[in-house]
Amino acid sequence: MMIKTKTKTKTKTKTKTRHGMTYTTRSARVHARTMGVSAAIGALVAGGLLAPVPANAAMAPAAHAPGGEAGRVAVVARHLDNPRGLAFGPQGELYIAEAGHGGTLCLGDGPEGPQCAGLTSGLSRLSEGRLHKVVDHLVSVASPDGTGAEGLVGVSTQGNRIYGQMAANTHHIPPAAPAGPVINAARAQLGQTLAITGRGSWSALASTGDTNYAWTNDHKDLQPDQFPDANPNGLATRGRTHYVVDAGANLIAKVDSRGHVSTLAYLPVPDGSVTDAVPTCVATARDGSLYVGELLGGAYAPGNARVWRISDGKATVKWTGFTGIQGCGFDDRGNFYATEFQANGMFGPDPAGAVIKVAPNGVRTTLGAGKLSFPSGFAYHDGAVYVSNWSIMPGEAPKSGDPTGEVVKISLR
Repeated sequence: MMIKTKTKTKTKTKTKTRHGMTYTTRSARVHARTMGVSAAIGALVAGGLLAPVPANAAMAPAAHAPGGEAGRVAVVARHLDNPRGLAFGPQGELYIAEAGHGGTLCLGDGPEGPQCAGLTSGLSRLSEGRLHKVVDHLVSVASPDGTGAEGLVGVSTQGNRIYGQMAANTHHIPPAAPAGPVINAARAQLGQTLAITGRGSWSALASTGDTNYAWTNDHKDLQPDQFPDANPNGLATRGRTHYVVDAGANLIAKVDSRGHVSTLAYLPVPDGSVTDAVPTCVATARDGSLYVGELLGGAYAPGNARVWRISDGKATVKWTGFTGIQGCGFDDRGNFYATEFQANGMFGPDPAGAVIKVAPNGVRTTLGAGKLSFPSGFAYHDGAVYVSNWSIMPGEAPKSGDPTGEVVKISLR
């Protein structure tokens, strides 16, 4: 509805049935990608044109540790609206970014099918087993059934301060869109980095999505078929500085305390790649560096997503061999974690995901195998990993028996 297509190729939306639920391949991928890129992907999938791309030596997938560990997995929150980013507060409370379920304002087909908007996105807090809405009535765009939403996608905390990140950018709004509460909210909120109070209010810190869009417009030579574009997808905060990872612009932006946005790093792909990097998550390490995970890493085949380390403004590939990273972070022992949205290959019919733990020595362990579906956001607290699961599903099941968005806890100790 609100997202402009940048390709003339028509995307076919396929219906899949898996694990007792029915969903579309559109829903399984839309929230992490810009719509123009997704349309191109959909066309390739529909045409059977996706073939594995040989990886060069630098991209060779690293093997997981043998004997994957499932851990104890328990659902801690249900009926969440497209849950995405997660972050813990100082009292052990968990903040959950919910992208919403769209709404009733449908303005026609986007490149991935019909899109409808509403004011259904928001931020929830889980404390002592109870869910409380911190902020609501943020703009949300989704399929008519509420799946695959875009809205509030990232959350971070610093002490008692709470911050959020909205997806997309205002250039995605059709100029002829009729004025009204939803469109006005979209123009005020899309792509914004937010400061959120615990009393239900928020203020805009920076127009990060629009700034990233402008950067890509000035650097079209980097990706002539995709730029200009911007779709912020993840947020991390250190002190009064915020780091926003942008899946559409393929960059990491830095937002300072005054709201000034600058490009910290752009993530390229190897020569001959068939797609872009699609960075989706950013985490702060104890040594002051940033770690960034990718969805694709330049190829659609499994095992091509990378984890980057950014230090002193320089980005280098730290690890390779991941598939469809959506969330990432560290525990208190320096272990790194990445959620794999579809562990067996992106854009296919299998919703099975996983969490990959990478020890400081590089040894990998798989967590949650067979128990996660379309996982996204990540957070760690007190010996356990928390993951937003069924992250492209609304809080009310589209059909009887369908799953809803949830957060699960994976105990490590």
